[in-house]
Amino acid sequence: MTCNNKFANSRNAMDQLLAAVPSGQRSQVRELLTNRRCGGRGLRALLTLIENEERLLPDVLPSELVDVYLNDDEAEPLHDCEECGLPIPVHASRRCGHEAMVERVYFPTCPHCGGRTGQYAYWSHRVVN
Repeated sequence: MTCNNKFANSRNAMDQLLAAVPSGQRSQVRELLTNRRCGGRGLRALLTLIENEERLLPDVLPSELVDVYLNDDEAEPLHDCEECGLPIPVHASRRCGHEAMVERVYFPTCPHCGGRTGQYAYWSHRVVN
């Protein structure tokens, strides 16, 4: 992949994410994605998932899911929904090796479709079925 293609993919992923964010939260999310001094690590991780794993987002992300990223600087998309595959934020703390320790689960069920959530839930569900 050339640098120009990588930039185009990054821009497309950011456009996809911002389009899915409810309009009242969009400017705040844009600021966190583009200004690293303001936080936004979890949103940038979500952006990376969209970009690298070609994750599809719903037309509109649940506002309560976006609120987690806006209010918790330690939130990261380390869980996903077993049904729709939506990346789900959790409050992460210390890392043990390559894996983060989950300190708080915000959504035991998906705020978009109601499916169960967990680490690798989407991928595990796909292998079993």
